[in-house]
Amino acid sequence: MLLVNHYVGRSMIHGLGVFTHEPIRAGDVVWRFDPNFDVEIPAALIDRLSQEDLDLILHHAEYIEHLGVFRLGNDGDMFMNHSDAPSLLDFGNEMKAAFDIVAGTELTCSYFDVCVLGFMAKKPKLSTCAK
Repeated sequence: MLLVNHYVGRSMIHGLGVFTHEPIRAGDVVWRFDPNFDVEIPAALIDRLSQEDLDLILHHAEYIEHLGVFRLGNDGDMFMNHSDAPSLLDFGNEMKAAFDIVAGTELTCSYFDVCVLGFMAKKPKLSTCAK
């Protein structure tokens, strides 16, 4: 769940992105997993999904191998794009600002740290992001 005032808008990176309405200081927690808000989908169920639902999960959810789940945010988080120089750093159940972020900036993460399988390969495998 994003902990900052945010909005979804056109991204220069890819399609839609999530942007901050407010300045954020380096080290501030910007996102935190909230089991009452975010959804965890067991990986064992993905074979039962329609292609449309599978594509959504593979491109918008984080795969957490040791838990055997895909974690999908229910806010602008699902529109967070990849960057090789991300504004947010992954700390498992939290993401923190990598540097001071001005209002209007697109919030990004590294899909190599936050395992988004649809980014990793044409035919993603559940082991693609094993750390």
